[in-house]
Amino acid sequence: MSEVPEVDLERLLEHIEETNFCRRLFREVPEEWNVILGPLQGDDATVIEVDGERLVINMEGPYPAKIGRKTAIIHSAADVVVTGGEPLVAFDSVQAEDEEQAEEILEDLRKQAEGLGIQILGGNTQSHPELVPCVSVAVVGRLISKEPIPDGTARPGDKLVFLGEPVRGEVGERVRRAKVKFNAFLRFIREGIDISAAKDASRGGILGNLLEMLGKARKGAVLRSMPYSTWTGYLGIFMVCIHPDDVERAAEIAFEENCPFTVAGEIIEEPCVRFGDREIVSRDEMIEVFKRLPYKPPG
Repeated sequence: MSEVPEVDLERLLEHIEETNFCRRLFREVPEEWNVILGPLQGDDATVIEVDGERLVINMEGPYPAKIGRKTAIIHSAADVVVTGGEPLVAFDSVQAEDEEQAEEILEDLRKQAEGLGIQILGGNTQSHPELVPCVSVAVVGRLISKEPIPDGTARPGDKLVFLGEPVRGEVGERVRRAKVKFNAFLRFIREGIDISAAKDASRGGILGNLLEMLGKARKGAVLRSMPYSTWTGYLGIFMVCIHPDDVERAAEIAFEENCPFTVAGEIIEEPCVRFGDREIVSRDEMIEVFKRLPYKPPG
């Protein structure tokens, strides 16, 4: 188990705040768009309603090509799933130095999509010796939960669950790990597990993403287990807040799907983060987090 970290709160807040200017810029949405989750919520994905159908949409990138070709579709699809959606289709945008490199990148994107049951419907590809190789991907899914699952609506008493194993390795291994996690989480939804909040622990790791979840919910957490070797590095696991009465059934589903499942702690009303008896983020520091997050609750 990793050591309990000394928290560099300012660095974590800088990461959380780095896209605040985007949310200010796009906060005004025309009334004809029924946006359920959007820029004001700053969630993992956007949810809109079109003719009675609720779509979950996420875009990632630009990634450096060597990273995007391994994980761009996986990462974008993860944000769709953790918001309550079933990924359906993807669109890609690729820059490459030449056509051969572009073809290699697109082949790896195809492997990601096929492994996850997603169809790439289109995109844009350009190649030129002066271009910096990079990849962007958008994934569109159908909302299958009754309502979107935000990242900032955790309830006191909820158990905080870490779902999945770190998404690392080559394309095939990343797809396998992601698919196992997706299958378990989508079964949680279909079988009625009471989930109040969930988030993909991407950049910022466990601690950065937990602070964002708690900051939006105006809550705290007590952690009792940490199965990973890093608190702040990229993991790609899901952090899920589940009603305590449903934890046992959720664990059974995860076991059936061969998906790692750790009850890491619980959500509390007191604004702080503790690991056992040790305070990681104090009350005053959590209140500072509350003050600096600009998000508006869903609905």
